[in-house]
Amino acid sequence: MLRSVYILLLMSLSVHSVFADEYSGTKMLEILGEDKNSDAFTKFRTQYGLDKALKNPDLGIKLTASHDSVSLITAITLTSAGYETNGTRYKQFSAILPFSISFNDDLTALERKLGPGKGSDGDDKIKYKKDGITIFVFFKNSEKKKIAYIKFTQNIGLAGPYRIDGNHDDPPMAELAEIEPSHKSIKSEAGKAAKKPLTKSKPRTYKDPFYNSIMNVIESGEDEMFRDIKKDAMTVPNFWNYKYTYSTSISIPGEKYNMLYSFPFESSQLDFVSVLEETDGPDPAIETKYNEVEAKLKEYFKPSEGWTYSYTINSEDPYGVKDFELKNPKLGSIILDYSINPRGKHVLYLRFLLQYT
Repeated sequence: MLRSVYILLLMSLSVHSVFADEYSGTKMLEILGEDKNSDAFTKFRTQYGLDKALKNPDLGIKLTASHDSVSLITAITLTSAGYETNGTRYKQFSAILPFSISFNDDLTALERKLGPGKGSDGDDKIKYKKDGITIFVFFKNSEKKKIAYIKFTQNIGLAGPYRIDGNHDDPPMAELAEIEPSHKSIKSEAGKAAKKPLTKSKPRTYKDPFYNSIMNVIESGEDEMFRDIKKDAMTVPNFWNYKYTYSTSISIPGEKYNMLYSFPFESSQLDFVSVLEETDGPDPAIETKYNEVEAKLKEYFKPSEGWTYSYTINSEDPYGVKDFELKNPKLGSIILDYSINPRGKHVLYLRFLLQYT
């Protein structure tokens, strides 16, 4: 009897040991892109003892999830001793870090493990990219000598849960499919896309500058809160009468202009808008530009890659073009927006509602 109990205890300990190590080192990155309702996330959460806010300060770990009908894990943050945020003090993450990183690594060691990084003088962080993962190493000061915490996110454009053994190199230029029906067909693609599991792990790449510029906006917003594309303050009359506006280093083909703005205060979060068409009254140019941009968006941001489409009738002009929203649970939304102000000014623009990590 004692022998049987002893064997069962050994088996239990063995299973627990395997389970406890299931998401360690680089393997832990495979939780990125997982649904919070998945079995994988349940195992990860149990292994690290995460609370309702997806954190465990005693173990030095915090997760970030998207806030949508489908909630996906978008970032893992691992902390060194003494890191504090929102009144919570974290201990040092003492298990194996992804890519064999150590909190004791200096810049030379980090570059050897992760490749060249991107950072600015006077900044307290460096961004690295390796095997489909973006790694932000945050330091305790701008001298970059002691690491405060490290954040891991899946590269912009990768669909589905991250997999270590996936091919994360950019594929050759994809063959373009037929353009979806125009905005006059109001049928949403959301239901169709929801039935398809997101299993791709490679980003689709195109040579079209329109696609590349849109992805640059998304990446800048998600990674840098637009700080890396912000240029000089500019004074430009605009539909919204935004006061704190800035030029950018990004140009979207076919736009009139774009800008970053802070609203309502100069210290408010930066947001990006691309103005595609502006008229002083009803004008066929609005619908012409709408059809052109809608087709481009559908051409490059497909339901098979996690995007869903929906249309909203514009209350200011019920018979005009409809607001077109493309939504991705990992990235956020791109909206082709049409508005009219009380003075009769019409504007067609792109706005972005991003899932900041």
